[in-house]
Amino acid sequence: MSDLDHPTMHKEHHEAECEHVMWLEDIGRWRAEHRRAASMLAEGQAALLDQDAALEAHAEAVRAHESRVQRHERTIADHERAGSEFDDDTLAHLHEDLRVQHDRAREAHQRIREHHGVIAAEIRRLSEKLHAPM
Repeated sequence: MSDLDHPTMHKEHHEAECEHVMWLEDIGRWRAEHRRAASMLAEGQAALLDQDAALEAHAEAVRAHESRVQRHERTIADHERAGSEFDDDTLAHLHEDLRVQHDRAREAHQRIREHHGVIAAEIRRLSEKLHAPM
C-alpha cells in the first residue's frame, strides 16, 4: 500500500476541487473573452470589406485620372498638329489642374499603402498567434 493516509488523500482531493473551481472560473472568463473577440473579429471583417470597397473606389479614381491625362495628352498633340485650337495658357491651366489632381492621388495612395501595410501586418501577426498551440 501507499504511504498516504486517508486524511492526506482527503486534503489533496479538497485542494484539487478548489483548483477545479478556479480553473472553471478561468475557463468561463476566457470563453466570454473569446466571444467578445469573435465579435470584434466580425466587426474587423466588416471593416475590411468596407476598406476593399474603398480600394475599388481608389482604383476607379486612378483609372479616371489616367483617362483625363490621356485626353489632355491627345489635346496637346491635336493642338500641335492643328495650330491654336486652344491657346497655350488654357493648356497650361488644364495641365496644372491635372498636376494638382495627380499630387492628391499620390498622397491618397501613400496613405492607403501605409494603412494597408499596418493592417496586413497586424492581421498576419494575429493569425500566427491564433494558430499557435495553446
